[in-house]
Amino acid sequence: MRSINLLSVGAMALALALAGTQAVKADSLFTTVPTVHVAVSGVQSQAQLADTLRAQGYTDVVLAPVAPSPTHPHPELDADLVANPQATPVRAGWNGVAVKDGKTVGVYANLQN
Repeated sequence: MRSINLLSVGAMALALALAGTQAVKADSLFTTVPTVHVAVSGVQSQAQLADTLRAQGYTDVVLAPVAPSPTHPHPELDADLVANPQATPVRAGWNGVAVKDGKTVGVYANLQN
């Protein structure tokens, strides 16, 4: 019975400690980021996708050849990965980030057949 009381006290202390914290931090993997979805027909390189985004008013376009993962949440920050957009094909889903009106957005490609 004593162990149940200690668990209850521990759970209560944890709940009180977490009550003042944010549910999601801005630098975590699971943040809400605005997105832009771009319809891509045929085979395009990420350089072509970047040109399309710039024509639509986006700046600071950085595209990566791999999607984010828990072990590598920001592949767009890896200079070795983003070095050759002309040779990197656009893939379905997340391709990188861009800025429009001062806000960073995730760039998602919707591949059209």
